[in-house]
Amino acid sequence: MPKPTILTYIDAGTSEGSSRVMRAIAQQLPPATYQIRGVMADDLKHDAALFDDAALFVMPGGADLPFCKALNGAPNERIRRFVEEGGVYLGICAGAYYACREIAFHAGTDDAICGARELKFVDALAVGSLPQLTDGVVYDATPRSAAAAELRTTDRLTPAAVTFYAHYHGGCRFDFGTATSTEAQILAVYTGIEGAAPAIVSSRVGKGAAILTGVHLEMSERECSDALRGHSDMATTMRVCDRLAETGKARLEVFRRLLIRAGLTLR
Repeated sequence: MPKPTILTYIDAGTSEGSSRVMRAIAQQLPPATYQIRGVMADDLKHDAALFDDAALFVMPGGADLPFCKALNGAPNERIRRFVEEGGVYLGICAGAYYACREIAFHAGTDDAICGARELKFVDALAVGSLPQLTDGVVYDATPRSAAAAELRTTDRLTPAAVTFYAHYHGGCRFDFGTATSTEAQILAVYTGIEGAAPAIVSSRVGKGAAILTGVHLEMSERECSDALRGHSDMATTMRVCDRLAETGKARLEVFRRLLIRAGLTLR
């Protein structure tokens, strides 16, 4: 009997973090239980059996516009069909923006990226980046604009509220506005944003579900320091890694709870 498959998108727009996500998930799984596979846009276009044994589709961080260019149309329809028929979509940072009804990235600026998105798994406006979390530093794809954001879980995710730090780098908050859908649930909020803006959300989609996170729960303090090694900003940005280390166990437990919510069996 084939093993259930965890598919992770690794094509244009994804960052080097896609391999980190695959590794972080694999570390939480029992040996030889799942197959983990990287997926290209051509697979979504031409591999008719791609989703046959799939349990989870992961869209990692990176940049949203290349996702749109490669996947708008039939590929997105296949992803949506997989979820509606009982699969789970996990969107991280750019992957979270991509799965909302609409995005507003740096709205009103010269580098604004705004507009509707096809998947529409969550009926929310994905708003970012969030300089409230980065001491006013505007996202620029370098470690200077990263932060250790403080989050607090809701009782939708943990029995009691858990406060922890997670790696933030250009991600979104979820603005539900006047939406009245009962499908969406807030799983964690940003404590550093007035009004405790949603940071991690989930939504039923047909028989399946989408889980979206504006932060990188897969990023440990060790991964953080490894990513900075040799970088010109290492000395000034190691504070982010140090802060992640303060609540490393709590962050990992929240990451595991999301994977369980996604239907995975963990070690």
